[in-house]
Amino acid sequence: MRVSEKQRYAIATERMELAKKRNTDAMEVLSSQKRINKLEDDPVGMTKIIKGRQSIRNMKDYLNNIGFSKGFVEVSEAAIAGISDRLQRAHEISIGSANDTYGPDSRMAVSREVKEIIDEVVNLGNSNFNNRYVFSGFRSDSPAISKEGNFLGDDGAIFTEIADGKFRQINLEGRSLFEASPEEENAGHFSLVTSLELLKGALEGNDKVGITRAVEEIKFYLDKANAIQANIGSTWAALNSAESRVEVQRDHQADAVSKVEDADIYEATSDYKRMETALQSSLMASNKLLQPSLLNFLQ
Repeated sequence: MRVSEKQRYAIATERMELAKKRNTDAMEVLSSQKRINKLEDDPVGMTKIIKGRQSIRNMKDYLNNIGFSKGFVEVSEAAIAGISDRLQRAHEISIGSANDTYGPDSRMAVSREVKEIIDEVVNLGNSNFNNRYVFSGFRSDSPAISKEGNFLGDDGAIFTEIADGKFRQINLEGRSLFEASPEEENAGHFSLVTSLELLKGALEGNDKVGITRAVEEIKFYLDKANAIQANIGSTWAALNSAESRVEVQRDHQADAVSKVEDADIYEATSDYKRMETALQSSLMASNKLLQPSLLNFLQ
């Protein structure tokens, strides 16, 4: 069967293009250090890579959420600790001032420190993180406590997603600390700031009975603040644990993607050299195949 010149050219061209493609693919693997660069390289492997990368992105989002949550909780914890310290000082003042050794002038002088404590408690109650007031609930764009000490927030619970389908509440319900519940009011309690104002008024009025009553009320809120601090500690521990867990999962997923996607450099180098040799051989063979001879011409 006689082979035409057109067929010779077609065969030579096909061999050349195949050799060039294999050489280009091998060079791409070597330069990118990736075994899979496009879907046609390994459809199943590329599907695993896409899913793995999406999973890693999700984990990065969870870590960002946890980072924000930890900052939010940290500010809340510092504020509660500060309030607890001020209440402790107010408790000490009230106990000391109830002593008969204190006279009107001494109590009036101490009342000025209580006024400073009230201002500091209000400021701490309006602590914010990333321009969000941590004790205001869903009303986080406005202060939680008025200058008079009234609670202005709501009971909204703020949750962040820290893992797939897992959410954690990061805010404290400010009302429970700054405002007496109906049951507490029935038991004779007041709001936190009102309790401090009562101490201040009793000191200014040299009212020993009022000072003694303030001792009990401030102790009530001091116990509240300490209990809230313990709850914050458990939230912080949960966030730390979640962060460590997600970081481990992210690293494992990244390793899994790498095993599917990344090329063996030694193998990729060998493949490239082999394809380079094959391309050169194909060029030489095609060159000989396409060289016309007198016999070819006379046929």
